[in-house]
Amino acid sequence: MFSGNSTKNEYDVIIIGAGLAGLSAAKKFLNEGIDFLLIDASSSVGGRMKTDYIKEYQLDRGFQVLLTSYPEAQNALDYSALKLKSFDPGAIVQYGYKTYKLSDPFRKPITAVRNFRNPFTAMSDMVKIIALRNRHRRFSVKELFNEKEQATIDYLKEWNFTDKFIQSFLKPFLGGVFLDSELKVSSRFMEFVFKMFSQGYASLPEKGIQEIPNQLAKQIPKEKIKLNTKVINIEPNNVMLADGSSIKTKAIVIATNSVDANKIYPCNNKIETQTVKCIYFSTEKAPFKTASLYLNGNVSGLVNNVCIPSNVHRAYAPKNKHLISVSVIKPTQLSDLELVMAVRSELKVWFGADVEDWLHLRTYNIENALPKFETISYPEVKDIKPIGNKIFKCGDYTHDPSINGAMRSGRLIAEAVIWDLSVKI
Repeated sequence: MFSGNSTKNEYDVIIIGAGLAGLSAAKKFLNEGIDFLLIDASSSVGGRMKTDYIKEYQLDRGFQVLLTSYPEAQNALDYSALKLKSFDPGAIVQYGYKTYKLSDPFRKPITAVRNFRNPFTAMSDMVKIIALRNRHRRFSVKELFNEKEQATIDYLKEWNFTDKFIQSFLKPFLGGVFLDSELKVSSRFMEFVFKMFSQGYASLPEKGIQEIPNQLAKQIPKEKIKLNTKVINIEPNNVMLADGSSIKTKAIVIATNSVDANKIYPCNNKIETQTVKCIYFSTEKAPFKTASLYLNGNVSGLVNNVCIPSNVHRAYAPKNKHLISVSVIKPTQLSDLELVMAVRSELKVWFGADVEDWLHLRTYNIENALPKFETISYPEVKDIKPIGNKIFKCGDYTHDPSINGAMRSGRLIAEAVIWDLSVKI
């Protein structure tokens, strides 16, 4: 779709990887008049942000949302053109054999007061949520990333949230965001995410999550993007491709995920990653009618959360049908067939016998879904150093595991490369 046909083989910069980081770097180079080429082994842009279209359903590869308060996204994206629609603030929680609704105390205060009376939420928990929100509104993003750092679970316990509230709401909610059921992720990142949720909304584009990188790519001339192009090796000033050709360049930016980056240019700092399984079903009768995230508030079970994307955007499913998304973040050795059977069995307890009639559309086993961060920082341009002679890297694993982190890392790396080129050319 975006692949150009240029036969030119020399550029100021080659960017390897057309995910959010690579596209953000390309956009910065374009604005600064730097001659670059963006290449990717895939047939489309987006990296991990992909949407498949099956039988009129839109299947995002893993449950992903855009938080509208992300600073980088606000500056780089046209929200109106994306036709964003948002999830309801709050969540529905399955606790035991009953369901309970938790509402945002700021956006829906009356409903929140009415709904807080449940077996797993104390009044003190709601007071602390409000206190956290007020705290995060006072701090800038940069200040939050410079705060005292510890595991998120330890941070929550230090704030004296009740054990039931942690286990039944905070763990499934934040665990689904971080793909970390134990909440070992850095408390700095948790505070950043909490700030983003409190200041904006979790949203989906009308045409699926891949429309975000597609929109960035449309801002870049087609001849500057070359898809279906696999890199097999790099060295200073030269990128070697699988077809036997090579491209000369003054600088190289590796913008792939951490695993592929290490294959292209091995480094000692191996990044651990999180995995997730996402299972999609279709049904004529939705198990709930709201644009809500439905959480597993029980300690047991494989399912972390359920949502109905077609309740957020009708375009996710054909007329008179609904799309069900189920996320599993706990490790499991079950085969795909066994997993679907286990999930059906679990959800029958939640939603009744209708679950048996759901049509299984696809299961995504997503390895390297997010980098695992137990410690995190907020790099500036001055902190960025090449990993080799005029070789740089960017991506969420160099920053923080979010859409905002990927986009910011791409922009900053481009600024660093531009400075490096201006000094050395």
